[in-house]
Amino acid sequence: MPWWSIVKQDTLNEANNQADNGAEAQFGREAFALTCLALELAMADDSFDSREQGRLRADLAHHFDLSEPEVSALIAAAQAHQARSVEAYSLTRKLRESLSEEERVVVIETLWRLAYADGVLDGEEFAFMRRLPAALGIENYISEAARRRAMSALSYNLP
Repeated sequence: MPWWSIVKQDTLNEANNQADNGAEAQFGREAFALTCLALELAMADDSFDSREQGRLRADLAHHFDLSEPEVSALIAAAQAHQARSVEAYSLTRKLRESLSEEERVVVIETLWRLAYADGVLDGEEFAFMRRLPAALGIENYISEAARRRAMSALSYNLP
């Protein structure tokens, strides 16, 4: 690879980091990381329908006390991050480091509600949600309890 490609990539990475840092400063590290993970989950089945969008918007407004324009700006910043990102590890690491276990369980429950928002739990969504607890340092049985609470909140019949 020529040296100018490395310089160009470094400049691009710096700009991307500044954009992410700006979003974290504006909305909070946890809100930005959760929104990025939520978008990754929502897009796992290659669709982000109006029910999922509504669920995400309501949860972000509720959990982080954001206005509708703030929610839109946060989602736009997270979408920009997702468009240039190839991994979710840094996001889960940020949440694991900055949230208590109880708060991480709320993240999992919130994402389970999003996964079920369109009425269908796609295989990719299920796989994402099965990997998430370990990445956040949460036991699977605790995640399962969060899933059941999410389903109950959405008035789904439990198996």
